[in-house]
Amino acid sequence: MTASAEPQDKLVWRVSSSLDTAKPGEVLLLDDQGRVLGPKAMRRASVVGWGVVGSVVGIGAGAVGVLVSPIAGVLVGAVTMGFLVWQLRHGREFQRALALASAGRRDEAYAIVTALEGRQLGNQFPPFIDYLAGKLEWQRGNFDAALGRYERALGALARMRGRGRGMYWICTFDRVQLLAAMDRLADARAARAELEEAPRGDYFAMELALTDLMIAFHAGDVALLPPDEELFEWAKAALRTSRFGASVVLLAWAFGARGESDMAEHLLREAPARLETEFLPQTAPKLDAWLRERLARAPAARDDDDDDLARKIAAIDAGDPGSGAP
Repeated sequence: MTASAEPQDKLVWRVSSSLDTAKPGEVLLLDDQGRVLGPKAMRRASVVGWGVVGSVVGIGAGAVGVLVSPIAGVLVGAVTMGFLVWQLRHGREFQRALALASAGRRDEAYAIVTALEGRQLGNQFPPFIDYLAGKLEWQRGNFDAALGRYERALGALARMRGRGRGMYWICTFDRVQLLAAMDRLADARAARAELEEAPRGDYFAMELALTDLMIAFHAGDVALLPPDEELFEWAKAALRTSRFGASVVLLAWAFGARGESDMAEHLLREAPARLETEFLPQTAPKLDAWLRERLARAPAARDDDDDDLARKIAAIDAGDPGSGAP
């Protein structure tokens, strides 16, 4: 789905067809395995009555949402379709908050969430309100408030059994990433262990990579990450999209730390266009400071840079990483 902000007071809500084609300001639909559903799959899901199909909105880092997350470069908001139908008026307001967040209109979204909290919303609404409020607090740089919201949402979602399981994992990814951004690395690593149980749908796979990158970066230890071949796979997945800016920045750090300067510079050139709605200075200030310093001294791109890099990636795809080495 797309939530574009043109004109300023008008939002358009459309389904994005895939993770690769989703743009900043668009909404992705996920099933409880973290797989992205296109419009046709979403209609089929509603017919067969899947209980946890969420609309996930990327509103900038902090998830990479939506999506990269927050962090995701993305802020991610999720609601069940049954929930939207259950209370149509409040559901529409919540949907508008998601659309505003997706379009980078953080403070307007936060105002709607605050207003909704003053109403009698029943038992199903609060975990989703807490989740979205946590995302927005993170984007505002209020780490402690964001963490409290995530933890309250997770407590409620854990009691919802299967109905909230997809949302539970989305919230857990964000909580671990936030702990890393807070430099609470022991807590982040302990919480990361639970994510081994998370499904591996395409969106969840991106979130897991982002989580590991956040922990490694804030620990200053690139050895915590998998081998270069897997990092190249992560980079190709991120670069196929037009979002996940925080992931692209983190991958630039990882490749640079491993001596892959060409790949690091390529990722640095690609990152700024993906950071438009991610609020990186607020959500990951240390990462933002690193990015600014690197961009200030980055060399000018040469015409043959991308050709050399393409040959190297092709060699890795062919199973011969050594032949692609400079």
